[in-house]
Amino acid sequence: MSNGKKPDDEGMSLPPVEVNEAIPLGGEHDLSPEMMLQEGVPSPENLRIHHELGRGGMGRIHPATDRKLLRRVALKRLDKQMSTVPMYRDGFVAEAQMTGQLEHPNIVPVHELDVSPEGIPYFTMKLIKGVGFDKWLWSKDYPVGSSERLEEGLEIFLKVCDAMAYAHAAGVIHRDLKPENIMVGRFGQVYLMDWGLARLSRTRAASGSRSQMEAHGAVGTPAYMAPEQARGNPADMDERTDIFGMGSVLYEIICGKTPYGAIADGNQVVEMAKQGRIVSIDEACKGIGVSRRIRNIVSKAIAENPADRYQSVLELQKAVRKFLSGGLHLPRKLFKPGEVIVREGDGGDTAFMVVAGTCRAYRTDNGQQETLGTMGPGDVFGEMALILDEPRAATVEAVDRLTVLILDKATMDEGLGIDGWTGALVRALAQRFRALETRVRASGMPRG
Repeated sequence: MSNGKKPDDEGMSLPPVEVNEAIPLGGEHDLSPEMMLQEGVPSPENLRIHHELGRGGMGRIHPATDRKLLRRVALKRLDKQMSTVPMYRDGFVAEAQMTGQLEHPNIVPVHELDVSPEGIPYFTMKLIKGVGFDKWLWSKDYPVGSSERLEEGLEIFLKVCDAMAYAHAAGVIHRDLKPENIMVGRFGQVYLMDWGLARLSRTRAASGSRSQMEAHGAVGTPAYMAPEQARGNPADMDERTDIFGMGSVLYEIICGKTPYGAIADGNQVVEMAKQGRIVSIDEACKGIGVSRRIRNIVSKAIAENPADRYQSVLELQKAVRKFLSGGLHLPRKLFKPGEVIVREGDGGDTAFMVVAGTCRAYRTDNGQQETLGTMGPGDVFGEMALILDEPRAATVEAVDRLTVLILDKATMDEGLGIDGWTGALVRALAQRFRALETRVRASGMPRG
């Protein structure tokens, strides 16, 4: 962002609360009567309508002021040209009714649904002040591979999981999960938006097979679309279809890419989705240095066969929470081949876990290097100096391009409860290992 602000700071200043007992408030609409008539903008008596804020495939959104409560709301209206098409009209009403019944902190509340005298259906809802998660993900403040992106992005993801778990319990599948449909507020608010493509899983719309949600054909956004969505049979789409969508969002948090690769042609992406030609997360993460544990979570979420995915959002959420609580969101650092990570004899207050690449540990005796071993993904080094507050016992240098997670003393103390019995146990084991290592060195026994 050129202004130096984080994305969640943009447009987020809160207007002060006002009181005006003379209700209802007056004031003209920001749009001219001619424009409102031409566009078919509804003008209910209790609202003052402002200029259009955004638009989608069928809907137009206007901020509006409630003349009695003084609160700002969003009015979403169906496009005038589409209001005469029964399928679009019914689908718009269905979106409002479904969203209105999903009363959850991470789903935007709907206030009212009505039809203007000109026959344009509209509904009002909470006006969300925030930034799209898509813009958040592309901000320079959250670069791919950074601990900030991973930790904060996964916290946002978990809140979306809350919303989806609630919707699934109520018998609604979203079918258009993507970062663009997630709004992130300045004070920790996260909202899952745009239920226009949602489908009922436990009941049917009154219009039955004629309803928009039962229409055949590819539905959703190609880059995040499950294979069964691309194939287009609504009967094949269930809660696991949303699991794929959530996995696609997770995929983008992890590596900044989407499951079908960097292809701009939507039709081509749909064909890839139909065939299940998903780019593996391991391939997408090459050169980034991402924990295999979170990559395995993504791989399962975006499996081609729904039976191979997580079978519920709660199951996926639990796996991500466990990953976060396991400390694998720790800060990470990249080393070039030949670069020294720790040096023998130096003090040490950090330990390291290899995420990608290899490194070599060695000691120097009379000018000769004694290789102690090589380490790869999943291996840990530097823990003895960290636990026992002793100098480094060996030098470790990168053999090739190396990515490591960094564990400092404060984080270890917090995780272990170092003053408790677990900390005492760890220190006792480390001291015994150190004593054994000292005897081995004194005996002259070679290592490596």
